[in-house]
Amino acid sequence: MKKLLFLVFFLPLVSYGQLSKGTKFVGGDMVYSAHTVNYGYSSEPTSTMFSLNGQVGYFLSDSWAVGPMVNYITNNRPNINPVTNLFEDIRVTGIAGGLFARKFFTISDNFLFSLEGKGLAGNINRGVNRDIYNESSTRVYLSLRPAFTFMPNPKWGFDASIGEIFYQSNWTDYYLETTNFRISFGHVNLGVNYFFGR
Repeated sequence: MKKLLFLVFFLPLVSYGQLSKGTKFVGGDMVYSAHTVNYGYSSEPTSTMFSLNGQVGYFLSDSWAVGPMVNYITNNRPNINPVTNLFEDIRVTGIAGGLFARKFFTISDNFLFSLEGKGLAGNINRGVNRDIYNESSTRVYLSLRPAFTFMPNPKWGFDASIGEIFYQSNWTDYYLETTNFRISFGHVNLGVNYFFGR
């Protein structure tokens, strides 16, 4: 944790010369998680979540990149029906678009550290067993996350980020309109970017 804080506060003093104004990149990342609760001799069905992000970036300077992005998410969560006392699948799918800004800092010729902020807005569809109950609502998502990038050559960059500070609305509760602010250290995002136009 001390090393991460050191990077966040002192790396802005270092300029990164490998990237330049006008450079472009296209890339994305994905997250998959599965969650099961065990009760000794029995367990709930597994909840799963899959998220896919795509983005196109344009460097305004040697270290600042901005651009549009799109997100697709799907979530399957079992829930006990109070009438039948049986598990029913609550399925959530959504697509959202927005903008991101990313600040890059150098660690070495092949390693970069960055902070990325993004804002997304879109639509969420919620349904129980698809045909019985369906609802649609607006989704808003704002976040800030650190990322480390390994560049084996000037064209390709491989991202890994752990943790995120985010705010989201109409998401965690499947029946009530809610908002959520969270600092998370559990999700690992893996991504790849292709750089061109230098």
